[in-house]
Amino acid sequence: MPHVSQHTFKEPSINQAAFIAGMGLLIVTLVAPFAQFFVFPSLLDVSDVVQTVNNLTERREFFLAGIFAYLANYLFDIVVAWALYHFLASVNKAYSQLALIVCLVYIAMSFTAVFNYIEAYRLVGATEVTVVLDTEQLNTHIYLLVHAYQFEWGFALFVFGVALFLRGYLVMRASYVPTVYGVMLMGGGIGYIVYLLGLYLALELDLRVFTLLFLSEPIFMIWLIVRGRKVTVSDV
Repeated sequence: MPHVSQHTFKEPSINQAAFIAGMGLLIVTLVAPFAQFFVFPSLLDVSDVVQTVNNLTERREFFLAGIFAYLANYLFDIVVAWALYHFLASVNKAYSQLALIVCLVYIAMSFTAVFNYIEAYRLVGATEVTVVLDTEQLNTHIYLLVHAYQFEWGFALFVFGVALFLRGYLVMRASYVPTVYGVMLMGGGIGYIVYLLGLYLALELDLRVFTLLFLSEPIFMIWLIVRGRKVTVSDV
């Protein structure tokens, strides 16, 4: 009988996990703003259905680039979630698993929201759809799809706030990470939760100050890349 070699998956060391998480966050920090602040604001007109559809039709490749940027964002979010689970498991494995699961729920919700854009991309210029929908109906349907993403993603970000708060708690308890980063991440998680709840439940309140707390992740990302990759088992 021929010998079949079995390769067991080797978990990353704590410093490897830190570096992977940091680089993953760096990629997310680059691709997400490209879609969120550059691609879609230039394509979507909240007050004009026809102009929005014309923009999507005339710049279809740009629209597709934005979709792929979001997909890349959430794919690397999976990498980050996996790496941070290993980075923080030694603090409390059960809580680290919980943070991973909550983050994966956020990612699944976000992927679902992106399908609104994918469906809109399919409908833009789809002549076969005009058999059952006239131009005005089709334009309205596309308009509703591309604006549904932000609404659904908002609910996902609430879940992400919970995951970020759990991560912050673990980081705060980790002896190998300065406590201040844990406090900042917990603050960032609270910031997401309060800001998103305000958008849906208290529209009259100006909660933009809470968006400053969102900077906790990029700051922690720098620490992971610069210092986290130097953490050893003896530091744990």
